[in-house]
Amino acid sequence: MRVIRFIPVLVLAAACSMNTVTTMPNAIPDSDIAGIVRTANQGEIDLGNAAAAKASSSEVKAFAQMMVSDHTNALNSANDVFTKLNLTPTDNNTTSTLKSGGQQTMSNLNTYSGLAYDRMYMQAMVDAHQWLLNTMDSTLIPSAHTRDLKDLLTTQRAAVSTHLDRARAVLAGLR
Repeated sequence: MRVIRFIPVLVLAAACSMNTVTTMPNAIPDSDIAGIVRTANQGEIDLGNAAAAKASSSEVKAFAQMMVSDHTNALNSANDVFTKLNLTPTDNNTTSTLKSGGQQTMSNLNTYSGLAYDRMYMQAMVDAHQWLLNTMDSTLIPSAHTRDLKDLLTTQRAAVSTHLDRARAVLAGLR
């Protein structure tokens, strides 16, 4: 079975001022960005919890536990920023796709065990983090309407990149 590789990983933390920023044409609303942030973080927490319990490799278990910890902290930090901005996250096409893709990935991963599970989970993490970096650069960061939200996303781009590098390294060690 092929694992759905459309599970973004979004790690977010607190940011600074609330000045309005210039946005790209056809920018998505901040409330949709907030919905994507919440959905992506919760998806990574759920997948990380499952992988921490099922993975056979200590490296994969450690990565999964890092995902749970980092994304729990990120979700809490993002919620703090959303509260500060009086921003209510909304469901949208991307959040729907993320939810259904996450459920499908979880279901597909459950058909594997041992090294095959570890490889499939880590490949999903590589793909997800790469997708997220591309999405942050092309859509989320340029679309943010407030300085706080833009700073939040921009600050966390480095964490996403770090997760991607770590996921690639763990995956390479499983081959």
